[in-house]
Amino acid sequence: MTIRQRIKQHFYENRWQYILILLFFAAGMLMGYGKVNSLSSGVRQNLANLLDGYLIGEQTGGMNSYSIFTAAWIGQVKSLAVIYLLGLSVIGLPLILGVIFLRGYSLGFTLGFLIQEKAVGGIVLSVLTIFPQHIIYIPFLILWSVIAMNFSLQIVRGRFMMGKALGRIILSFSLLLILFMLIFMLGAFVEAYLNPYLLTLVL
Repeated sequence: MTIRQRIKQHFYENRWQYILILLFFAAGMLMGYGKVNSLSSGVRQNLANLLDGYLIGEQTGGMNSYSIFTAAWIGQVKSLAVIYLLGLSVIGLPLILGVIFLRGYSLGFTLGFLIQEKAVGGIVLSVLTIFPQHIIYIPFLILWSVIAMNFSLQIVRGRFMMGKALGRIILSFSLLLILFMLIFMLGAFVEAYLNPYLLTLVL
């Protein structure tokens, strides 16, 4: 079986998991976007000041790319680690969906605030500072969530009754976590080094 056939088989066998995760992610984005409308004027002004401070920092070259890279990568690793731990739990399935919902909520709120606060400029900011890294983050976060959900389901179904078999599966799951951490390092690199460069060109 070729790699392409394996990928197609994976998506077919896990289509309901993907549909469920995408629904929770989309619901989170919609609720996050709508939450912007209910912000008080004081909170909105504080967020606007933070945004303006970020843009001024980019214009003056005051942003430390390495600090951005480190903070971005650690933040993403935390999400991966939480989903990993939930995958090891028999009650992890609904909680994994909760994590996905919150990630969608956070993204939807960010996009909503940028667009509502800066109009066309907000769309440009979204394209330059949000979309590039999330092209990496979101698909692999969804894939990682499906893997963790399947692991949790297998534990619930009692397929791993033998200690040695369970140990091997947990080891494979843990090695996948390391692989995804490295993949997300690429997204953090884009967020820290490519995005500020693109934004500086526009500013």
